[in-house]
Amino acid sequence: MSSNVAKITFIFDLLKWEGITIDQVKLWENAFPDCDVIDILTKRMPVWLDANPSKAHKKNWKRFIVNWLSRQQDRYSQFKGGIRNGTGS
Repeated sequence: MSSNVAKITFIFDLLKWEGITIDQVKLWENAFPDCDVIDILTKRMPVWLDANPSKAHKKNWKRFIVNWLSRQQDRYSQFKGGIRNGTGS
């Protein structure tokens, strides 16, 4: 990885990300196909970070994002598995 790649940061005053590239979003969308990556990055994560300031100061934002997307993907997979296996009734 190149050292001139922008570091991902979260701007709390604006509730916006800085340093996330289109290529990075495409990579995440490919890795987590059941997640709406744009929605999570622009709506859900900022609201959670704003509501949880004591938990919101991270050293590695990329890891935070990937972990969040991974958990969302797992939840969706469990949901799909439950419906497919007929565990609803």
